Amino acid sequence: MEGAAAIHRPRSAVVGTRVWVAIALLALGAVGLVFIPRNAVNRVTSSRPSLAGTVLFKKPPAPSFRLRDQFGRIVTLSQFRGRPVVLTFMESHCTQLCPRVADKIHQAVDEIGSGSNRVAILAVSTDPEGDTPAASREFSRQHHLLDRWHYLSASRGVLTPIWHDYYIYAAPKGASPSVDAAHTSATYLVDSAGRERVLMGGDLTVSDLELDIRLLAGLPVGPPVRLDPAPEVGHPAPDFVLSGAGGKTVHLNALRGKVVLLNFWASSCLPCRSEMPELSQWYKGTQKSGFTVIGVDELEGASAAMGYAKQLHVTYPIVLDGDGNVSIKYDVVGLPSSFLIDRRGVVRATTMGVVRSAYLAQHIRPLLGSGSGT
Repeated sequence: MEGAAAIHRPRSAVVGTRVWVAIALLALGAVGLVFIPRNAVNRVTSSRPSLAGTVLFKKPPAPSFRLRDQFGRIVTLSQFRGRPVVLTFMESHCTQLCPRVADKIHQAVDEIGSGSNRVAILAVSTDPEGDTPAASREFSRQHHLLDRWHYLSASRGVLTPIWHDYYIYAAPKGASPSVDAAHTSATYLVDSAGRERVLMGGDLTVSDLELDIRLLAGLPVGPPVRLDPAPEVGHPAPDFVLSGAGGKTVHLNALRGKVVLLNFWASSCLPCRSEMPELSQWYKGTQKSGFTVIGVDELEGASAAMGYAKQLHVTYPIVLDGDGNVSIKYDVVGLPSSFLIDRRGVVRATTMGVVRSAYLAQHIRPLLGSGSGT
């Protein structure tokens, strides 16, 4: 599905020999502006795709640094020469912009797919006291970037000149609670020659970030591919809303960002009984990595379905397709039937019959990444 995301183009382009780039600073609900002097020019609309962010006109060399990542490994900017780098600044305890920026980075590389391995992603801490290795790993895990980026930190004395080089403000040690989380939110794109090419301030736009990564990495850029929802590999999974235990509802499209195994079953189905305990084990072992199982009971009442699930100690959500309309949407002709849906809501695998133990390693883990747990 590479290239399936829509490519955003700006409504207007601003051209100039010197532009002051304003980066929004969001701290504890207050917005401040930090003005960063850069020789910059926004892209000019042409027949071929051009960079979406604020283009740094003179392409200054990206200042070097040497830091340790969340696993204690030494990382230098120069070691990534030959491929582009996404360089951002954040802190793991931030509750406002930082989580959104991390999620947008994850979404962009997920949209790009395997080609994103040509790009390095570095996050430099703006909170050296709070960004311990454990805190950095947990933040990275929460945003599905644990093994996909390097979250870099060091002492305040080591980080301060790096912040200065990249025009980053970070609140001083011991600052009052009202400003102790204040820092500049900025993301740079460094090209394969080690030059600053693009600056994105504040929150990111996934389509802009994806486009710029593709252009700097030499990856294909094309028009969006629109596919109708269908229970077929490569198509968006048909959406639905179904109710489950206690009146709780499951809206499939609301699960975007998770890997979903949609499993159709019924209490009268003996093969279903054999796979449900294993599905429960997968769910318990990998749900923290963004995996969920949704058991869709076909044409039965709540008491029969929920009683059967309780008897088998099913831990994942069970919903009721009492009229069979969702089963019709998914062309279910036999039970059990399973559909594996990726984080973008696209069907990646279909199985009629019991899913085997190898399914976890062959199909689910690759969609979750190497940090998927059991």
